[in-house]
Amino acid sequence: MATIDQSILNKINGTTGTSGSGTTKDVSSADAIQNRFLKLFTSQLQAQDPLNPMDNSQMTAQMSQISTVTGLEKLNQAMSGLTQAQMASQSLNAAALIGRNVLVGDSGLNLKDGSARGAVGLSQNADQLKIDVKDSKGNVVDSFSIEQPKNGLTYFGWDGKNVTGEQLADGEYSFAVTATQGGKQIDATALSYQQVKSVGIDGLTPNLSLGNGKRVTLDTVVEVAA
Repeated sequence: MATIDQSILNKINGTTGTSGSGTTKDVSSADAIQNRFLKLFTSQLQAQDPLNPMDNSQMTAQMSQISTVTGLEKLNQAMSGLTQAQMASQSLNAAALIGRNVLVGDSGLNLKDGSARGAVGLSQNADQLKIDVKDSKGNVVDSFSIEQPKNGLTYFGWDGKNVTGEQLADGEYSFAVTATQGGKQIDATALSYQQVKSVGIDGLTPNLSLGNGKRVTLDTVVEVAA
């Protein structure tokens, strides 16, 4: 089979110098690749030796390759559109959370009207779960324990009273958790109820602005409450 002059290949592949119009075309899209392939394929047919023509299997392989490239490009475009649609749907769902309370990984404890609630996530059953409530300065103001908590979520409430039984002022507090099983400490995650103030977009995942000033992604929400 006859070969094609390198200058012809350069022109097909768009590797020559600046064009006469001075414009630059996208040479990476599926359409551009397909057009270059068809030009190259036509040039090969015109330049082939009649006594030694192109092998049919080679022609079929080349056409199959360009079809694969075009198909992948269209698939990528379809997936991109699907991703954008999914992101829009997630954003719409997240907007419905504004004003609602969500349970997220956080150690904040909001005392309101002499009552606060929180939760702890356990990786396994425990013999005892100890909760230390702290004020804004980090001082422990109250402590209590939950016996035999199970694997998963353990909910608790706090009456806002300190260790002497004095009612504390409403406001932001925090809590620390310690879970033990057979005398050994096990993994425990503090979970806090926080009100959603606004919703934003960060990459492909909506994020929630919470009442305590923190931001979390939608996929970290454990529970939605009233």
